[in-house]
Amino acid sequence: MRAPLSIPNLFNRSSFTLSKKIASGLITVVICAAIAILLATEYWMQRYNEEVTQKLNASIAMYIQDEYQLITDEEKGVNVEAFETLAFQAMIVNPIAQVYLLDYAGNIIAHSMPEADKELTHKVDLQPIKTFLTPDSSLPIYGEDPLNQNTKKIFSAAKLTDKNNQHIGYLYVVLGSNLYSDLGTMIKQSYSTGMIIISILFISIIAIAIGILIFSLTLKRLNKLSQELCQFTHKHGPSDIECDNLTPTQNHGDEIEILSNTFTQMSEKIDRQINLLTESDNQRRELISNVSHDLRTPLASIQGYLETLIIKNDLTEEEKSNYIKQASLSANRLAQLISELFELAKLESPTTRLNTESFSLTELVYDTVQEFALELDQKEIKWQINTHTNILVQADISLMQRVFENLIRNAIAYTPQKGKIAFEFESSEENTNSVKVKIIDSGVGISEADMPYIFERFYANPDRSRKGTESAGIGLAIVKRILDLHQTEISVKSKRNQGTQFEFKLPIAY
Repeated sequence: MRAPLSIPNLFNRSSFTLSKKIASGLITVVICAAIAILLATEYWMQRYNEEVTQKLNASIAMYIQDEYQLITDEEKGVNVEAFETLAFQAMIVNPIAQVYLLDYAGNIIAHSMPEADKELTHKVDLQPIKTFLTPDSSLPIYGEDPLNQNTKKIFSAAKLTDKNNQHIGYLYVVLGSNLYSDLGTMIKQSYSTGMIIISILFISIIAIAIGILIFSLTLKRLNKLSQELCQFTHKHGPSDIECDNLTPTQNHGDEIEILSNTFTQMSEKIDRQINLLTESDNQRRELISNVSHDLRTPLASIQGYLETLIIKNDLTEEEKSNYIKQASLSANRLAQLISELFELAKLESPTTRLNTESFSLTELVYDTVQEFALELDQKEIKWQINTHTNILVQADISLMQRVFENLIRNAIAYTPQKGKIAFEFESSEENTNSVKVKIIDSGVGISEADMPYIFERFYANPDRSRKGTESAGIGLAIVKRILDLHQTEISVKSKRNQGTQFEFKLPIAY
């Protein structure tokens, strides 16, 4: 199993595993979160400082109004002497304050910074001032800075009235001078800000370490599941994935891809096994049906002839001899069928092994043809081997003899009277290490519709009459299975009423 992920090899590109991908994502998220928290902390510290400053100085304008008579009653003008005294004392008591005297429309009547007179705007928006003067208003509230129209700053304000309690203007005290901006810079550089940064950095490192540990433990279980799935897949057949080297690589992908590929192969293998089982079950049912039919026919014939001999006492000797002969033929047919069934079952067994040896192909064919000399003579079939070379091949001689027996028997059965059977051996053009074997007859041929099925078990073409010779349809199935064991294919070419040619290859022995 893969060891838990460690931080030093986190970014090893040679094996960018899922744990490393998740860890990299976690680090990125934590870093982004830390930066966001730091920026948010700085922003809200600024807002908090402004809120506190505005709350602490909220009554400064009210205090100034109560202590100083800034508007004269006679001309409704500015009491310059009182305003200058106010500005001087305000700057001493609170250096961040900028004092402005506004009329009821918001126009600046007087201010505490004559040196900046040219830079000042002539009017201030009254809406923030009215909001500020509303009871229970939520702070901080930002108003215009006459010195800089592009910025909003906290302020204090008071409503100015005359002795008749008539509204004549506002006292507007901006609390955000350049000195206050320098104070904000000092806050950023303060010890508290440094401690906040260190705390966020420390918490981020702890979160990354804990996250990597949790991901590693979780992915360890994922790897274990992948290993078990891989072993299960190999247990029931070959697989493309090596369980001994089941680690994330550039070829295998990460843990999720490995698990996905393993699961896909397992599901495909299960599907194939289910299909094979279904096909095997169908073949079993078909086999039972065909065997039952083929066994029943000779048994019924034997039983019929024997019952006739038992029941009828007035049979002549010739009739008795004929019945006994037919019963014997049916018994031989039954014995042949059972023998072929056992032979096919043995060949299809996974324990079947070949006993290959070097032998003369020409001599084997001569010897096999001699076994059918009587049948060939009866049908006056001519046969020939078109070669003068003693060809040596490497194969299982007993099984290959069975191949030639079945193919010769098949050729004799479907070749009419005075027909021909030829055996040709020639070197393969594609592979000089093999010999091409051809068995050609001048029989009734095979239709295109029947061609795909002739090597299936118990398939007997009703159009290919053997003129009284019954076929169980197993011979060609045995031939194909034997050649499959020799890892060679058999092909067939045929035309109706023009004959058939079977062809396969065998390795040459040196």
